[in-house]
Amino acid sequence: GTEVTKKDLTQWFFKITAYAEELLEKLDELDWPEKTKIMQRNWIGKSDGAEIEFKVDGKDLTFKVFTTRADTLYGATYVVIAPEHEIVDLITTDEYKQAVEEYKEYARKQSEIERLSTEKEKTGVFTGAYAIHPLTGEKLPIWIADYVIATYGTGCVMAVPAHDERDYEFATKYNLPIKRVIKGIGDVDDSLPFVEYGVLINSGEFTGIKSEEARIKIVEKLQQEGRASFKVNYRLRDWLVSRQRYWGAPIPVIHCERCGIVPVPEEDLPVLLPYDVEFAPTGESPLKKHEGFMNVTCPKCGGKALRDPDTLDTFVDSSWYFLRYPDNKNDKEPFNKEWINKMLPVDKYVGGAEHATMHLLYARFVTKALRDLGYLDFDEPFKS
Repeated sequence: GTEVTKKDLTQWFFKITAYAEELLEKLDELDWPEKTKIMQRNWIGKSDGAEIEFKVDGKDLTFKVFTTRADTLYGATYVVIAPEHEIVDLITTDEYKQAVEEYKEYARKQSEIERLSTEKEKTGVFTGAYAIHPLTGEKLPIWIADYVIATYGTGCVMAVPAHDERDYEFATKYNLPIKRVIKGIGDVDDSLPFVEYGVLINSGEFTGIKSEEARIKIVEKLQQEGRASFKVNYRLRDWLVSRQRYWGAPIPVIHCERCGIVPVPEEDLPVLLPYDVEFAPTGESPLKKHEGFMNVTCPKCGGKALRDPDTLDTFVDSSWYFLRYPDNKNDKEPFNKEWINKMLPVDKYVGGAEHATMHLLYARFVTKALRDLGYLDFDEPFKS
């Protein structure tokens, strides 16, 4: 019965997205169960598409949408923006401000999983603003809806209800225009919403062209005008590794007012957890209230400083434990580089498929990052 509240926190991330393409490509070389590899491919979620710029009617504002189906652009009849997107406050008219604020609060109380559920009824509100269609010049109403997430793509969607199931459901509910611009080829059921490739209709100079060709040509036309670009998107997000809890490895970082963020010197590692802590539920790490742990000297300037109070996600620990096993008596470093590179990678890993999108993916990422830092001579942690 406790009400869900969301707070913006300063967090630590590992930039796993920098390795998204390699994590995807190298899967084909692994002697892993195909089911596990499919789960990782879907989790990384590569999408080849384009970003297309829309202007806001009557304002000196633009926004971009990401789409994998530029061939359906002529069928866009409205735009949907994530409620939490920063542009919402800039475009909402006075007439619709109260409704928009109420809806933003409604969306804020839902988890991302709830918002993206295919079972959930689509809801949204009109902002009072309009976007200009980049090809036709038509005015498209701008709505906000909780099924659009600010952290995926651009947080803005061109809605093509005739050729997208979510958009079709939304348009039907709110009586928004539905314009067919793709027809099926041959003996296929192309009743709406028709989401497959086909031949363009009602699409100006691109009418009669097949979808595969049109999705390139339409972007190229807009690209010449500086209003579009080809883009690859990934479902994968950077790995949030900081936790506001006691249990975990302390993040080895010191905060100094003069020097900023300073890493704990190697000779002072590992940072150990204190045992005399209070676990009152304040929403902050218990370590933050422990003065003996928090108050330190800055390694750079020697002034007063504070430790980072957060601990690492325990998946950080399990992402490299196999590197420690062969050299677990080493008290000078995590592992001897020469020794480990002779013994690893692991020949056979036995584990459940439930680890496919977390532990196994993180272990692959950490291995590649340590390789690039010069610690490892191999690309993958587990051969099979």
